[in-house]
Amino acid sequence: MRPVLWPLLASLVFWAGQGTVVAEPDTSKEYQIKAAFLYNFTKFIEWPAEKFPDSAAPIVIGVIGSNPFGTVLADMIKDRKVNGRSIQFREINSVSEVRGLHVLFVPAAETRFGQLAEALREGSVLGVGESEVLLSYGGAILFVQEGDKLRFEINLNSAERAKLKISSQLLKLSRKITRTP
Repeated sequence: MRPVLWPLLASLVFWAGQGTVVAEPDTSKEYQIKAAFLYNFTKFIEWPAEKFPDSAAPIVIGVIGSNPFGTVLADMIKDRKVNGRSIQFREINSVSEVRGLHVLFVPAAETRFGQLAEALREGSVLGVGESEVLLSYGGAILFVQEGDKLRFEINLNSAERAKLKISSQLLKLSRKITRTP
């Protein structure tokens, strides 16, 4: 592994195993790790300038439908900044709310893929999910369980259609890079 990737990998491992994360009793270790990944993804994504109304606008991470994170994700990003921007968490129920986000987590139980596709693309939103179907409907990152490890795959076509730039450092850490239409 290249020396430049060690700091990035160490950062992801650190956040995945962060001892200060206090989970609700029903929040699994899996979702604590996914929360850390979501936070860290924001460090390696470049959104179009027009996605932010001004230099003080926050990065907004949202979950549509049922929130499997409990309070873990909101607690983890509280008081944190990425590139000088604060990070906020939002639970949403309507596809119309997606465009106000920068990152959208789509739980496995969510089925509105067709409606989400346009909102992700037109809103320059990074779609991250648990269902492989999402990659065909505008999702850019898919969580994949590989043995006892949580990995991720990236669909570059989806990211490009949403006008998102993914850092080469993040691409190197992905399990697989696809160009699903």
